[in-house]
Amino acid sequence: MPAPDTVISRPHPLLVDALTAAGFDSTDVHFTPLRSGTDSLPFAATTRDGHQLVVKVRRAGSRSRYPTAAWASARMRAAGIPAAEVLWHSREACVETRCPGRPIEAEPPTPQDLDAATCAGKVLRRLHSIEVGSFGQLDGHGIGQHATIQGWFLNLAPRTAPSLDGLDLPGLLHRTRFILDVGSGRLSGTTPRLLHGDWVGRHLFTDDQQITGVVDLESARGGDPLAELAGWSLREPAPMTKALLGGYFDGPVPADRLLPLVLFRLRIAYSLLHFHASCDETDMVRLRAAQLRADLDDLHHGHLTAVPRITPDARSNARRRP
Repeated sequence: MPAPDTVISRPHPLLVDALTAAGFDSTDVHFTPLRSGTDSLPFAATTRDGHQLVVKVRRAGSRSRYPTAAWASARMRAAGIPAAEVLWHSREACVETRCPGRPIEAEPPTPQDLDAATCAGKVLRRLHSIEVGSFGQLDGHGIGQHATIQGWFLNLAPRTAPSLDGLDLPGLLHRTRFILDVGSGRLSGTTPRLLHGDWVGRHLFTDDQQITGVVDLESARGGDPLAELAGWSLREPAPMTKALLGGYFDGPVPADRLLPLVLFRLRIAYSLLHFHASCDETDMVRLRAAQLRADLDDLHHGHLTAVPRITPDARSNARRRP
């Protein structure tokens, strides 16, 4: 894979074919690799008539989620959310508009990033006003995999534990899974809402005044909005989480939301730990283990907090997407 910002002189035919299928003149278009994800290889493209686009191609062996992204994009844009518009898609590729501005991912966060995170909280609240009919990963028709919140919440990795020196991961994961099994009954029968599914700073664009773009919509799902807040808090520094929560809520996080918020943090950290272990990312496994221990201990002592005690610092690689 070429380095970011390197123009590809001989692009893969699939990139050219996707642009042509989307109705654009692909003559002499330059493709520049963007930061890749788990499922897609994205490229920036500028057509001869000035259209600023992103063309994505599916990684070999990954699931095709472009129909989901197209459905979610349409719903978000109808609600006034500045999501990238999916202009064309197939099983193998998609073409979408390129969002203006810059991603919110400075390390450490700048005052402008904190302001943007507050704006992102307001946009997220608007996103969560959109109701869907079921829970879990959505298909291209907006239909999820689970009828109940408990079915979605307990859809977890097998009870296996990677081996890591200095950590009793089997004991930690067993303890976590027990709490999740018991805690699932404490989740309310909320109406599932549309979740972005990977709401982190690098997927949000800003002009330092407002949110100008929301990208990477392939992970859209139906669920409890608190899960989205929990996911952000595990992968962004504490000041960014405080800023996001400040924009999302009209005041402090309501006391009755703290327990489900912590339960969702445990669920997500549990899943992330298994993902990072499968990728041999030892440092990230240790981070997720520390997050699990902190929340389990706080839960045991009854000291529930909206912002987790263990968050990624500026030197970590914790922004990587599962």
